[in-house]
Amino acid sequence: MSEALVQAGPPPGAVSEVAQLPPQESHAAVDQVFRFFCSLRLTLANLLLLFVAMIAGTFVNPQNDSLVNIERAFANRPLVLASYRWFELYDLFHSWWFTLLLASLALNLIACSIGRLPRIWYLVRYPVTRLDQVAGLRFWTAPSSTLLSTAALAERLRARKYRVRAAEDDLFAEKGLYARFGVWVVHLSLLLILGGGIVGRLTAFEGVANVPQGGGQVDSFVERRPDGSQFRHKLVDPDGRPFLVRCDDFRLKEFEPGRPKAFESDLRVFRKLPDGSAGEELARETITVNHPLRYAGLTFYQASYQQLEEGMRARMKIVDKAIGAEVERLAAPGEPIEAAEGLSYQVIDYQEDFSGLGPAVQVVRMEEPPGSRAQPGPTGRPRPSKDARISSFWVFARRPDFDRDNRDDRFAFRFDRLTPFYATGLQIARDPSTPVVYAGCFLLFFGIGIAFYTSHKRIWAQLRDGKLALGGAAHRNAEAFGREFDELCQELGVRGRGGGERAAS
Repeated sequence: MSEALVQAGPPPGAVSEVAQLPPQESHAAVDQVFRFFCSLRLTLANLLLLFVAMIAGTFVNPQNDSLVNIERAFANRPLVLASYRWFELYDLFHSWWFTLLLASLALNLIACSIGRLPRIWYLVRYPVTRLDQVAGLRFWTAPSSTLLSTAALAERLRARKYRVRAAEDDLFAEKGLYARFGVWVVHLSLLLILGGGIVGRLTAFEGVANVPQGGGQVDSFVERRPDGSQFRHKLVDPDGRPFLVRCDDFRLKEFEPGRPKAFESDLRVFRKLPDGSAGEELARETITVNHPLRYAGLTFYQASYQQLEEGMRARMKIVDKAIGAEVERLAAPGEPIEAAEGLSYQVIDYQEDFSGLGPAVQVVRMEEPPGSRAQPGPTGRPRPSKDARISSFWVFARRPDFDRDNRDDRFAFRFDRLTPFYATGLQIARDPSTPVVYAGCFLLFFGIGIAFYTSHKRIWAQLRDGKLALGGAAHRNAEAFGREFDELCQELGVRGRGGGERAAS
């Protein structure tokens, strides 16, 4: 039995069901969709749902727990757990349905703007310039005798900041034309804010990294997602080149022991070389809680800290007398400090008050002869050879230059204090929508100022047979314009009238 091939999908040249309708019905379907997105009901529904969603987001996951913890808490309530999973209530403001609400409101704003903009644009671009063709004016005057010419009348209006158009015996003057577009500036700002929220939902992320002080560095960080999963990001710039972040120092200020007042970190950014070491320095910053480091589209916030060791470390400065260089180190007890080839130092003791001279540390100097090397000891730390020259000395906190002035050595030590050894906790975030949202907020205030505090004012004048008739209109704040219109009538010597409507003659 032969088999015939059956075409899957629409035949060539097929069009959608809407396109197959007669032109009138096709246009009607598009018009219905457009009217739906233009409707005020959709606007109210979107705003109401967003309002309810924001209230719900405050209560459904107030501790910002991950999905793993929520699954553990609602293990015996499958319906509640299913709703958390389906509606992504563990991260409501980044959920799919909240994003759809933002997109719906954005489409609603776009449709409303498109539906109303052509009429306003036509009104502004092609205004009615003859008084006898304007109907429904609230402010107008009957023709009154005047000695003013058309040119003199135009100069009076220009003195009041009006832009004047003259045609034979008719004048048209207007100012505040931009006030008509204040509402569209507001619409544009809201679209930027909504668009920024959607883009942020799709592209933004944040993670954490703990960097030990005293030269610790990281080349990646861990993003902990709301669903409990983790993803490791490499630190790379927009061109794909890797870099490192190093913590040179961390400082903790406390009101009293156990009550932190402030903390800050000295960070440097380096290019990462192929062997993993640090290359060219790219940026440096001392970050605090509200002053982050920004580099390569990433923002490094000072988020937390943790003590890595129970013991204390000596904050030392090592001065190379030969070249004048100075390096700061946090030295642990017994930790080798490699100063040069075959030369190392170790901090071995601490005295709170050494012979009345205050806090001091004892340092051991070990110098291996040429061709000899220290061997690893039982703890993994180097053990000097039998031919090594070993000596010790004390370094005093209150006399920082004592070692430099009294010991004949290339390297001199300064002791500051004992300090805990910390790791600074960095929150690393990327959100390309932030400048878009900020621009939207700025435009929002700017648009509200235009929309509510400015108005488009128009004056019509008709000068025939020595008689002058005036008409005026403002699309907002008519009472203030009425006073301005009365002042103009008084200045021109005509009797003003207002409060009624003037029919076209």
